[in-house]
Amino acid sequence: MTKSNLHATLTSLLPEIEFLQEVPLAPLTTVKIGGPAEVFCQVTTQAQFIQVVQVAKQNHMPLTILGSGSNVLIADRGIRGLVVINMVQGIQVLAQIPPQPMKVVDSTRWQTIQPPVLNQLEKAVGQEKLNRIRVRIESGTLLGWTINKLLNQGITGLEWFAKIPGTIGGAIVNNSHGGHYYIGQFVESATVVDKTGQIITLNQNQLEFDYDFSRFHSTKEIIIYADFLLFRGNADQAKQILSKWSKQKAHQPQNSLGCVFKNLSEDEQQAQNLSSPSIGYVVDQILHLKGTQIGDAKISDKHGAFIENLGQATASDYLELIRKIIHQSQAQLNLKLKPEIIFLGFTPEELAGII
Repeated sequence: MTKSNLHATLTSLLPEIEFLQEVPLAPLTTVKIGGPAEVFCQVTTQAQFIQVVQVAKQNHMPLTILGSGSNVLIADRGIRGLVVINMVQGIQVLAQIPPQPMKVVDSTRWQTIQPPVLNQLEKAVGQEKLNRIRVRIESGTLLGWTINKLLNQGITGLEWFAKIPGTIGGAIVNNSHGGHYYIGQFVESATVVDKTGQIITLNQNQLEFDYDFSRFHSTKEIIIYADFLLFRGNADQAKQILSKWSKQKAHQPQNSLGCVFKNLSEDEQQAQNLSSPSIGYVVDQILHLKGTQIGDAKISDKHGAFIENLGQATASDYLELIRKIIHQSQAQLNLKLKPEIIFLGFTPEELAGII
């Protein structure tokens, strides 16, 4: 294989890191779709991660960071430029501080109907009276592993994000939600490499958290690690929440990207006189598209908000099914649905009418 100029440059600048060419990316995503990376590397230490990101930014190289690939649709042609798999994992418990209130947010857009036992457990937690624990977590750390590791140390708060198959960095970028919480409510600060290659720390107010959104959607910054304010709480009670919340989410299909679209706003729900803002409800009960299939991409029979890969789906199949849902929603309800997944490697023309 002839070395690309990008591969040759990276190998010259960072000889201690192994860079590969045309590496298939589909196996590294939860939906198992997508073409290869032009140049690919994995990093396992914070120093390596910072070094690779800084070199890419300082040399104006196209750069994509992948964590667990749980909410990204990669084009069939793959991703040009450098793709980095961030495998840096680590948790540091820094300090205990007095109780302080959490930031209050409007969760009506995404909250689901919880079993009564979960609501009872949530009320029993009494977080406003608990001491807070400052914990530093590397961005490549898997969310599920983090939750269990912290609960074993009596540190609670993140149990509501059980069964989200992502990394801490990905959860922050997309402000993941679980129960009645956004993960951004627990983030005190994030330390990042900015678009010039400098390392800076951003506090919670600078992170622009919103529904399925943070500032990282519109900046070129890469998260290295984040400091969280969690709780010295009742670990047994938190484990009950984790167990019951995990069962609540067990209906979600595996070979998918999670919920494809953002739920409706309160105004959109009221304008349509709908009983729920849930996209799953809209796709299933209003648009009657549940089970629709293009190629091997199918709107899940288990949950109308999910599109599954039945085995050999292409990104083009997946994209056309997304387009069909958007078109029917506009035609039938005059609603423009907004995807909450991230598209990588597509041209603007391919995404026209979708984002």
